[in-house]
Amino acid sequence: MTPMSSTARAMSAPAPTTTAVSRRGVLAGLGAGAAALGVSSAALLPALGRERTIIVGGGPAGAEAALAWRQRRPASAVLLIERDPSRLGPPSAAAAFERPAAQTGLDTLRSAGVDVALDEAVGVDWPAARLALLSGREIAFDRLVVAPGTAPLAEPIPGLDAAARHRWPAAWGSAREARRLKAGLLALGERAHAVLRLPAALSHPQVALDRAVLLALWLQRQRPSARLTVLDATPDDTLARAFRARFTGPIVDWRRSDAGGVVLALDAPAGTIETTAGLLRADLVNFVTPRMAGRLAAVAGLADDSGWCPCTADGQSQRRPRTLVLGDARKAALRTVASAELSANLSIAAIA
Repeated sequence: MTPMSSTARAMSAPAPTTTAVSRRGVLAGLGAGAAALGVSSAALLPALGRERTIIVGGGPAGAEAALAWRQRRPASAVLLIERDPSRLGPPSAAAAFERPAAQTGLDTLRSAGVDVALDEAVGVDWPAARLALLSGREIAFDRLVVAPGTAPLAEPIPGLDAAARHRWPAAWGSAREARRLKAGLLALGERAHAVLRLPAALSHPQVALDRAVLLALWLQRQRPSARLTVLDATPDDTLARAFRARFTGPIVDWRRSDAGGVVLALDAPAGTIETTAGLLRADLVNFVTPRMAGRLAAVAGLADDSGWCPCTADGQSQRRPRTLVLGDARKAALRTVASAELSANLSIAAIA
């Protein structure tokens, strides 16, 4: 596991109830997304006199947990909080490069009696059992279920600045980056060179493998004269062997960590990457970064120094009692869609 950066460690400090993100800008985006989905950003809050369960995160784990909780505890009030409206709506044109959306859509959640708030959780007051939202609201809860997903971890690579990350998107949990990656693919010339970079501390091996196969197949079909280089800094050949079992075309050069797969520096404007085997020039780069548990896990004290959330086998947080952590943020998670949904069902069944 790559050591946490100073930025990531700073995020592990006691949870504030405010954030530096522009509240006005985020709320405007939430309002627009809510209008597009036909929901109000001010969702119904848990009713007085009923058990109040708040689920943070509307991805596969969070949405599945909301349904499972309503089915097992129909008398309880369940509020699902998700900041990205697209995760509860139909897939976008760039869905192949986005983080997985929940199979459970807004209509299904509504029909099951789950309230949905389009907002962002920014802090937890544990003694008072209250969740702080970016909109300024604070909501009391009896039980908190957190599916915060993951966030990128900073890397001290020369040249890897904000401009480089914009030019070379990871498209790993960001719809905007997914659209930029797809647009870059469509703009490639016939003999283009694309690069997929995978870090040593790879949190989602199966997703990375799927991404490599997806890029290779797309180039093979749409740009048959192009080539793809995979810079694989992981410590063994597991991914390489799995990739070759699914794709046998000659257009892919898979470079393992001991054969030039480690990035030393980069110059995004010039389109060059310095590796342990020399300089590469690329027309398109999908630069995947290492990950840690999403921001709420850090500010709420659910994550440890590894950046992930230590949990029991049934998802109970080992740092905060009466709190479930679901999906990819768990330290021992397999980090696949199936694993995320399974974590929700097993955890809810164990405590409900």
